[in-house]
Amino acid sequence: MPKGLVKIGWCPASPNGGKQGVDDLLVKGAALEDLESYLKPFSGLELKQDKKPHLAKEAYYGLAGQIINKILPETEADPAALLTSLLIYCGTYIGSNGAYFVVEGDRHYCKDNAVLVGMTAVGRKGVSQGRIEELMRAVDLPFVIDNQTSGLSTGEGLVNEVRDKRTKINEEDEIEVIDEGVADKRLLVTEAEFASPLTLMRREGNTLSHIVRNAWDNRQLRFITKSNPVRSTGSHISILGHITENELKMHLTEEKLGGGIANRFMFMLVHRSKILPHGGKPDPVPEEMKRKLKDALEWGREAGEIPLSREPDPVQHHISACELWEDIYGPLSEGEKGLIGSVISRGYAHVRRVATIYAVLDRSPVVEVDHLLAGLAVWQYAEDSARAIFGTLTGNSMEDQILEELEFRGEEGLSKTEISDLFKRNTEAQKINAALKNLLDDGRVVRRTEEGSGRGRKAVRFYLAEI
Repeated sequence: MPKGLVKIGWCPASPNGGKQGVDDLLVKGAALEDLESYLKPFSGLELKQDKKPHLAKEAYYGLAGQIINKILPETEADPAALLTSLLIYCGTYIGSNGAYFVVEGDRHYCKDNAVLVGMTAVGRKGVSQGRIEELMRAVDLPFVIDNQTSGLSTGEGLVNEVRDKRTKINEEDEIEVIDEGVADKRLLVTEAEFASPLTLMRREGNTLSHIVRNAWDNRQLRFITKSNPVRSTGSHISILGHITENELKMHLTEEKLGGGIANRFMFMLVHRSKILPHGGKPDPVPEEMKRKLKDALEWGREAGEIPLSREPDPVQHHISACELWEDIYGPLSEGEKGLIGSVISRGYAHVRRVATIYAVLDRSPVVEVDHLLAGLAVWQYAEDSARAIFGTLTGNSMEDQILEELEFRGEEGLSKTEISDLFKRNTEAQKINAALKNLLDDGRVVRRTEEGSGRGRKAVRFYLAEI
């Protein structure tokens, strides 16, 4: 089919900002030539998404960017999804005996967690992981087979995947091996339905969130029972999950969960990047790039500490990575209120981990400015994604329900009685008053006193602060 023969179009919003279709335009008297003005040739390239954050060019730095640019023309996957998947795979491969950086005496390794968030089920999240897994199979097939699992369900099950050797003293006072344990404790957990573990983490008494948190924090993992005490030291666990936006907003609704577990993840909004009815060609990464990746990852497994460079880049940046970090650390570590604040509160740690992975891919003994800028670009995409997903959610279900209804009502607002009706009058007035007070104190809601219907009576109504 000749290029340009197929056209795509869109309908402009109505004067009040609402959606409208072709039939609405026709009813309003639009002619055929009016409709044609909304058409443009379809090239089969980028599909525009208004809500999608922008992945800055700095994220495509070095070998990672070269690999993504080779894969991208041959897949419908989102570039941010491809890049994130590649970084998570590489960080897992490096392991806890390899590259690390030190903060206040504690070692931090290259492992990280990410969740690819599609607006719908057809966001091509799995396609992105499949492309990177295809690459990693060519780089090190045994690693993909032996060090990858799925099915996050219990803390005990996760610890068991990276368990230590277990021994006991038998009746002859000899050391007897009960369980050989796991020698290679690098583990990538891929979770195609991340809604499932989120549901489990919300349940009272479930240990999964505790174990995932400790794994990210480089702590010893323990699950102690009388019959089966399981421990893991030196584990190196990364998680790569997939979820739709609606599922994520349904399950991640509490600020407690956000601060407890979600801030150990980067949430990346992804979309189908293009339409390829027959797919792209397999294995588009040249053999030379695969060799470079393999060499870099093996170098990273032996690298040891990779600190921030203290030497300025005389050619391009005229500033050292250490100086740049001093400039950006404050804004990265500042807290925010609400659910979004709890979700993005560890941005500084994600930046350093990702920047160290970029340094490994460069086989650099220090994190240079370009590596730090690449880490910042990846995190900025994650933060922008989180803001687009969670918006003004507070993390308190009652407050968020009030905000949602106020947004729907617009200039009409809500009375105190109408707010009580939202909860079918089954909620104590004290809890509703507390929720309203928090919203008023945070400046999210305003209260106005207006003339009532009765003589001398004044009515109080509540509105979103933006109205």
